[in-house]
Amino acid sequence: MPNQIDVRLKDVEETLLIPLYARAEETRKNGLIQDIKAVEIVDHLKYDFDKMKNKPSLKGAVFRTLTYDILLKEILSENPEATVVELGCGLNTRYHRIDNKNLLWFDLDMPSVYELWSVFFEEGSTRKFLPYSAFDPQWVTSVKKEGNPPYIFISEASTIYFDETENKKLFSLLSTHFPGCYYIFDTATEYFIERQDKHDTLKLFDARIKWCMNDPKEIENWNGHNKLIKVVNFFTKPPKELRGKIPWFYKAIFKFMSLINKKMTNQYLLNVFKIN
Repeated sequence: MPNQIDVRLKDVEETLLIPLYARAEETRKNGLIQDIKAVEIVDHLKYDFDKMKNKPSLKGAVFRTLTYDILLKEILSENPEATVVELGCGLNTRYHRIDNKNLLWFDLDMPSVYELWSVFFEEGSTRKFLPYSAFDPQWVTSVKKEGNPPYIFISEASTIYFDETENKKLFSLLSTHFPGCYYIFDTATEYFIERQDKHDTLKLFDARIKWCMNDPKEIENWNGHNKLIKVVNFFTKPPKELRGKIPWFYKAIFKFMSLINKKMTNQYLLNVFKIN
């Protein structure tokens, strides 16, 4: 492996470096997550990570990642041999944290991301990479051919960069080809989107979140096949498994935020849907 690898990612693809760096920094601080692979990747990428150093929102990215892990584990506890598809996977290391040796796992992202992914990760009989956009139906054939239900789809900070029209098409795609599947994804409210140019980390990147969803339950009305199972706000009510690990300092900040402006602490949600 070369000492330094050039990063040629642009627009939405470049944002994958935010959660990657967040996990690496949290690991270096012996914090909530231990992700040695993220540290290795950051150390080998030729990129100005210093621009994100010490940004408060990095801790939020770690909370989000761990909450996703918990939500996925909950579904897998009843479906240990499921097929997992991570849409817009970036350089995520969730497979290493979650794999129970019974899963078939697909990492899916753009070809430009695969160029980096293939340097640090390996495909095998239970883990494969699909070089497509989540909105490109070409990936469906491979997943249906090799995978088995139930299917669990995950989108962490990826599909929110595309508008509602595109996301409706994605839901329709999942409903048509994977009835009965689970979908775990995040949504941002209008309040968040209007203020993203001032966000300590997002403002450093060209990509902007486009999908505004004030109430995720509205998605149930899109085609009549979507059922909201759970909504998690990791600021105000993180999962029990995570709650005890959050430092008191951040709990105090979240409490203060909720008292002065509820819109602030309700602006970003994680959702679990069953799509029939």
